[in-house]
Amino acid sequence: MKRIAIMMLVFTMALGTLGAQGAAEVDTNATEETRSFTDDLGRTVEVPSSIDSVAPSGSMAQVILLTFDASLIDGLTTSMDSEEAAYYYSGLKTDIPVLGTFYGKKANLNKEALIVVDPDVVIDIGEIKGSTNEMVSDLDVLQEQIGIPVVFVESYLADTGSTYRRLGELLGDEARGEDLAAYADEVVAYAADIKAELGGQVTFYYSSAVDGLEAIPEGNFHGEVLEAVGGVNVCPATFSSGGNAMSLEQIFIWNPDVIVLGDEDAYKTVTAPSSDWESLDAVKEGRVYLVPELLNNWIDSPPSINRLIGIYWAADMFYDDQAGVDVKAEAERYYSLFYGYELQDTDLAKYGI
Repeated sequence: MKRIAIMMLVFTMALGTLGAQGAAEVDTNATEETRSFTDDLGRTVEVPSSIDSVAPSGSMAQVILLTFDASLIDGLTTSMDSEEAAYYYSGLKTDIPVLGTFYGKKANLNKEALIVVDPDVVIDIGEIKGSTNEMVSDLDVLQEQIGIPVVFVESYLADTGSTYRRLGELLGDEARGEDLAAYADEVVAYAADIKAELGGQVTFYYSSAVDGLEAIPEGNFHGEVLEAVGGVNVCPATFSSGGNAMSLEQIFIWNPDVIVLGDEDAYKTVTAPSSDWESLDAVKEGRVYLVPELLNNWIDSPPSINRLIGIYWAADMFYDDQAGVDVKAEAERYYSLFYGYELQDTDLAKYGI
């Protein structure tokens, strides 16, 4: 050990003779390899100057990163159908390992597998989990454990544009970030305008349960899109924040103008001839709707950028011609911009689009 230490000392002294100019060049090159990025928790994280590989830490991050640049992704939080992935996601690599998620009731992040993948950065996207201080501690500890930069980008429906601008800054493609952000800003502004003009006219009941009998209450993020365009949720906020087991009698008492269902079996049950629901005004008037799903459900599964096209669909569903929107044309624009996918006539036909 002593001999090794002496040799290292001699080597260090020899390097010193290279001169101040050479040392300055080495330092400059070293600093050019990384840059500082301040994430939305206020954490300053050293990230590679050029980021070529990322791993999401949760489902929202996965959905958003797939739309930004699928070719960067080297780890998934949940598995994807390989044929579907190849069909819809341009540039997505094959055989990407599933690493799990860091947050949530079913958190199962495989840190050892993540270390093996060794992405340039791990990205968490969404709302702050717990308090800011708690999340700062969580991500700092994770970063220390895996030896990989971990950053957080905040995202919620009304400020989706900011999410994409931040990703453009982080990933070194501000033009792509701005293109996606501009679309998001346009949709959010449309929702605000249509709510101000027509909001409060239409009541709705929303359930994603297989039997249609679990209500999503007012103010819950699962129904945020429907409320964003001015729909009035008949299930009050006093109910629990999740799905609420509901009797059909209660739905008859509420008698919503529109019934929105996230499950196809529930839709078939509700709209079937001689169903127990048939006396509801919404059923009699043909105002029962199945939420469109192509890659992701347009309303809440997951509560991510898929909700942007959901805003146009919900407005058209509630207000028809007054909404002033061509849902099919908007869907074509959305899938082309976010996925590079040219929508086919058959993709959304069963939803009447």
